Amino acid sequence: MKKLIITFSISLFLNCAHLLAQTNPEMPLYPNGIEKNPVTHPNPEKVVDSVINPLSLSHKNRVISNISIPTYQLFPASEANNKHIGVVIFPGGGLTTNWVDKEGTDLAIWLSRQGINCMVVKYRTNRKDEKGEMIIPMDDYKGAVYQDARTGILKMKELAESLKTDKDKIGILGFSAGGWLSERIVIKSTETKEAVDWKPAFAALIYHGNTLSNFKRIDNVQALPPIFMAIARDDKKMPVKEIIPGLAAIAAEVKNSELHIYSKGDHGFGLAYDKGHSVSKWKDSFYDWLLDIYSK
Repeated sequence: MKKLIITFSISLFLNCAHLLAQTNPEMPLYPNGIEKNPVTHPNPEKVVDSVINPLSLSHKNRVISNISIPTYQLFPASEANNKHIGVVIFPGGGLTTNWVDKEGTDLAIWLSRQGINCMVVKYRTNRKDEKGEMIIPMDDYKGAVYQDARTGILKMKELAESLKTDKDKIGILGFSAGGWLSERIVIKSTETKEAVDWKPAFAALIYHGNTLSNFKRIDNVQALPPIFMAIARDDKKMPVKEIIPGLAAIAAEVKNSELHIYSKGDHGFGLAYDKGHSVSKWKDSFYDWLLDIYSK
């Protein structure tokens, strides 16, 4: 009976998702809570409404801080158009905030309309002191957000049957700090000789990149999944001269990977509604790349 209720709930959610996409409910990533949570804040979770682009699909632009209880939102593909691919999305925000709409729900709504099942994870955040230093020790914090990312992937796999998603076609996408988190999870999935059930099938790094020296430290490059990368040449936070060698090495050495460098867009272009003509096509390229790697 419990399984029947869950199946009915997912089915009802699938039927309503496209009508109420911008108001999809947040679900706790850890329904039973987090024992000895290392990420706590003296103030409650804070939501700031940033300027909303008129073309925003979610009609929202929330910037959320003081996150100690992570959640997720589901954006299922329509049954008639389901490509059986899943993407877990991690918004950016410098690890102190989550830009959950500009770098999360907007993309999830667009991808779900193309037939891609999506989940947006609102992961735990750190905070800074008056000197700009992170307050929660980074070793503790990294462990927490790595756990959030792994749990998001496992949750998507848990829901795969209800969403009609193939478990071996579930990957991750991150913007900026979410890209850093995605990169770390991908690398960590190759650092053990044993198979891990949370290894992403693919990854996308949107305006995130590392230096070539860091790429060369990866012990098992051949174990990396296909990686999609997009960045703008005029990115002021991630100078292209520093990160393109590393991104290019991934494109050259990791099978089925792609690197897209746009002439304009700066950092944080999101869906790039008004950042330039070519950069606004990155989401289409990502979608087409998914179809290519899975021969859809």
